[in-house]
Amino acid sequence: MKFWMKKALVLACVGCSLMSPAYARIHGQDHTNQTVAIQPVQDKGTVEIAPAQGRGELQPGQKQDVVDLAVNMDVDGIHPKYSNRVPESWHPMDSVNWQPGQQNSPQPLKRWPVKVSDNGGTLLFSDSPEYVEENGILYSDVVDGNGRIFYYHLNNTNQNKKIAVVMENQGKYTAVVHVSRQALNQPSDNYLWVGKTAQQQFMESQENRDIFVFAGRKNLLDNGANNTIVKPGQLVNGIYDFHTDMPVRFSVIMYNPGENPLDFVSKAKVLPKDEHRLRGTYQGMNRIVRAVKEYDPLQDGAVFIPLADNQRDIYRKGIDATDGSVTENYGNYGIMYELHIPVKGDSDIQYLLCPLGGVYAGAMTVKDEMQNRKFLLNVPDTKLYFGDSRVDDYTGSRFPATENRDYIYHTSELEDLGVYSGKMRISFEFSPPGASNLPVNFILMPATQAMGLAYKWQKM
Repeated sequence: MKFWMKKALVLACVGCSLMSPAYARIHGQDHTNQTVAIQPVQDKGTVEIAPAQGRGELQPGQKQDVVDLAVNMDVDGIHPKYSNRVPESWHPMDSVNWQPGQQNSPQPLKRWPVKVSDNGGTLLFSDSPEYVEENGILYSDVVDGNGRIFYYHLNNTNQNKKIAVVMENQGKYTAVVHVSRQALNQPSDNYLWVGKTAQQQFMESQENRDIFVFAGRKNLLDNGANNTIVKPGQLVNGIYDFHTDMPVRFSVIMYNPGENPLDFVSKAKVLPKDEHRLRGTYQGMNRIVRAVKEYDPLQDGAVFIPLADNQRDIYRKGIDATDGSVTENYGNYGIMYELHIPVKGDSDIQYLLCPLGGVYAGAMTVKDEMQNRKFLLNVPDTKLYFGDSRVDDYTGSRFPATENRDYIYHTSELEDLGVYSGKMRISFEFSPPGASNLPVNFILMPATQAMGLAYKWQKM
């Protein structure tokens, strides 16, 4: 496949559809007509849990604080817990309305050179079989030290199930597992919603808890998973960062609600992977992306950094510990990116994210490195998803993307990540969200150019 065909064809989608996932990846199908039962939120106190939402073992009339329930996100995709925004003092200019009209000359972007390094601990990625049709072990491997689990599975049976992570200490001494970040969202049949809320939770998470796993014994990574019902057709996405002080086996399992998961894992079989083989163990769970030179907005203009395209940002390769085969993390799911672009001068810079492969729903963070403050960015902010527009063939043929050049077309959908002064030293955190399409472009341009471009497009 030639590179400049990526606008229509290059994408990766975890859990896109009940249709063939391969078809969804090639044709960029979205599933925005799927719905989730949402309980209206009247205030930030408590809310009654409707039985249809299937959260754990709660009985009708029981209460649970609204900030603990990602299912109470409003219809635009914003949950009250994750609505905190970057302070106005960080924004020297008003936000741009990125709804351009028709125009004949797309905004050219040149690729900005970066260096990429992978570090951190071990990533366990569990997404195969994605549509789970029987009870069993979905993925299992041993971690010693820093680790992350990213699991993404759909209950494809006709019965209620549970999906959890069991830890087993096969050593002679008690192991301590310290959990530092985590996300476990409400199961749902709205897959974009599942992927987005999991990222919101994880990027806001500040866990600090220890779990003891005695020698020769087992324990759960998260008791909440054992209290969560996954109904037929529902998807669940769990993400956990942890550290172990000795080797511990982690197993992602699906089992019946009435079973003890610690007993079940001892007799369960490892389920065969599906045709997409999206599971494995990967060394280096974080990716650091650093610009090789300072960005000067007055001299360099509009630039982009491609993310998760497997041509300039390569997918990780690892081992499927259940059978020893080589595997590829098609989409880099579970990899946490840090984006560092040093800036020259003090001009104001506009940052944007542009999805290229289809619908996209996720979250990012922006961090003030000097004051060590971090804030959540919902991507997109005012609705659940974006990115379902397409570049028409005529415009695409006149202005084709190349390896080092791309464009903001009149149909491009852009998310405003903020305008920041060049005096600030900021970085961004990004990770491919489950159910969303890839790749994406991370874009920088002078803020004055961005304002003028948006004004021109809106007037045409």
